[in-house]
Amino acid sequence: MMKYILLTKEKVSQDVLNRFDCGHPDFNYFLQNDANECAANGKGVTYILVDDEEDKDGKQITAVFAFCTLKATSLYYENQENTVFNISCAEIKYFAIAKQFQKAQTGKQGTEKYYSTCFFEILLADLYQMSTSVIGFTGIFLRANENGEKLYRRKKFIDAKEYIIPYEEDDELGKCTPMYLSINDNLYSIFGCED
Repeated sequence: MMKYILLTKEKVSQDVLNRFDCGHPDFNYFLQNDANECAANGKGVTYILVDDEEDKDGKQITAVFAFCTLKATSLYYENQENTVFNISCAEIKYFAIAKQFQKAQTGKQGTEKYYSTCFFEILLADLYQMSTSVIGFTGIFLRANENGEKLYRRKKFIDAKEYIIPYEEDDELGKCTPMYLSINDNLYSIFGCED
């Protein structure tokens, strides 16, 4: 089994972080150099996906399979009466999986799933748990690059361009698609039970 744990220097050595490669140099650099500072400054908390056997009895983590960085945000929209409403969201600022698991499948013949789907479903289940027990939010927001957009659409994320998107200026070229998932409307998808 695998699970996401909080990235801490006590559990994960710099050498293990340096070995992580998702094929995207900016994401690799962030995990290896900026993730802890980002958390300390309140700009996003990073979780790493590890073998849960390694997360027992104070063992050091030897491999990172994926990572995500989460932060709180809000999407705004205007109704027909020009009243502005907001939707509280957890934002997935980064989601990356190690290259050796990209486009690879797991499971028995006829029930195979991509590792990316499995890793993302673990994250979605954790986010649901956070939304009901740690801090309330009703949606999940992310910016999808072309590598991830197909996965997110399969998990019922929709285009979020109709909302007022936070910090739109950081993607001036429109390389990423803003996407949104309503938690309560998509519980089957979150827990991997979609059609």
